[in-house]
Amino acid sequence: MKLRYTLIFAICFSAFAFSQNQSSIDFIIRNLGVNVDGHFETFDINAEFDSSQNLKKITGTIQVKSIETGIESRDEHLLEEDYFHAEKHKTITLKSRAITKKSNGNYIVKSNLTIKGKTKKITIPVKIEKQNGQYKIISNFEINRKDFNVGGSSFIMSKTARINVVHYQNL
Repeated sequence: MKLRYTLIFAICFSAFAFSQNQSSIDFIIRNLGVNVDGHFETFDINAEFDSSQNLKKITGTIQVKSIETGIESRDEHLLEEDYFHAEKHKTITLKSRAITKKSNGNYIVKSNLTIKGKTKKITIPVKIEKQNGQYKIISNFEINRKDFNVGGSSFIMSKTARINVVHYQNL
């Protein structure tokens, strides 16, 4: 019996530990006065560091069709032309242009963000932590969906989307 409890504890603990090291790209936007949240399932983020382990470059690519909001019909609608037009624009990309170190582990990253074929210059804060042989890269920022013609001129949907990124990369 004691072995069974030990095994259950070990499985639960390892599942919890694994879930803590999962990279994620999440978003929140208000629609009809209610926060709608979601995430992208398929993406690739790559950060490069110099010999002093300072952030040198960061890129990201999201597969648009991997959007998940918890409602399949809404996800399908978001792939249509008036939102992400996934048939024509399969990816969302971010490429750093300039990186400024602000303090220990904190950076300001000037980037080009391309959504739906439109590229805009954005500035995002990035925090880097070292944990268990990995870099933990964290960024929370906002974008204006209208800058990328996502959702058209909808008056019931906020123009501001909040983006939260957590990425784990080996040292």
